[in-house]
Amino acid sequence: MIITLAWLLCTRVQAQQAATVTLTGKVTDEKTGKPLPFANVFINNTTIGTNSDENGNYRLPNLAIGSLEMVVSFLGYETVKQTLRFEQPGVKTVLFKLREGQELKGVTIVAKKNKKREKNLKIISRELLGNSRFSKLCKITNPEVLRISEDDDGHLGAQTTQPLIIENFALGYRIHQDLDDFDYYNGRVIYGGATRFELLEPKDDAQRKLWRANQKEAYKGSLKHLLTSMVADSLQEQGFKVYQVIPDSLRIFKSVRSVNGYNSLANHLHNRIEAVRGMRLVRPGELPTERLVVSLTQLEVFNMNKRSRSPYSDMPYAYTQITFPNGYMVITPQGWVVMPMGFEMAGDLGNNRFSNLLPADWKRDE
Repeated sequence: MIITLAWLLCTRVQAQQAATVTLTGKVTDEKTGKPLPFANVFINNTTIGTNSDENGNYRLPNLAIGSLEMVVSFLGYETVKQTLRFEQPGVKTVLFKLREGQELKGVTIVAKKNKKREKNLKIISRELLGNSRFSKLCKITNPEVLRISEDDDGHLGAQTTQPLIIENFALGYRIHQDLDDFDYYNGRVIYGGATRFELLEPKDDAQRKLWRANQKEAYKGSLKHLLTSMVADSLQEQGFKVYQVIPDSLRIFKSVRSVNGYNSLANHLHNRIEAVRGMRLVRPGELPTERLVVSLTQLEVFNMNKRSRSPYSDMPYAYTQITFPNGYMVITPQGWVVMPMGFEMAGDLGNNRFSNLLPADWKRDE
């Protein structure tokens, strides 16, 4: 029995290794073809990455089959983002050619240190780090790389000349953020770019345990938690209630019936929205490592473990709206969004910032 068990475990490990991809290649200058040594090569929004060697060569082993967004950056060159899809295991070779120089968008560039810049930096820091209890343990270490622009119509914009470094001493990460675009207007913010997570070294075992505990707290109620619960069909057990908007053609009543003049969830239930389980929203993907979250209409999500304001008087819990412009997105069973397909979030989950953001490859305890 012991020999059989050992053989089965060995076979399983070998099968897992055989089902992975090793990505190799070279990073070069687009015009000259010269190698770019020590370029950053990583999977966007993760801790998975490496550097090219002195000849521009890189190697990333043990990648899962499926779709990945690769990012390659080098100081003084435009950052490259490319989605790769691996349907078969083995060694894959991808060459990255980078273009020298960066074009910064904006109307008025504010680089000098002055009162106006300091005021704008406070706004940008607040919007990037958030206002959770973890945000006090986060800091931007190189704000000088931010190029701030102000439009005549009141939009505050920003881009980075090199990655913005955010040290999160609540969760134990150093975040390198290429800020392609940042737009703040009338209390709302939109930003995007490439994100690389780097593990910080804890000073002792107590700090390591604290970081792990904080990571688990950040996971609770997060998008990753929500998606994992959908895949496991355990939304209610994990504290979520999800409702799907009923298409107009299937509604019993064309307008929402009001009872006692309150905008309550009960008024909308079975009329404009209906409760859904995870198994109704999740379908198998083309590969074993993929799942599709499918909804042709908007989802309304409540985190029942977090009291907050919502549009409904009888549901005072953290509220999020999720829309899929293409009708679906692609994730892993662990809640890693590998192909977002332009999905949009508004509300509680849309307010998450870098102070409580976990890398996509973060794993729970088994």
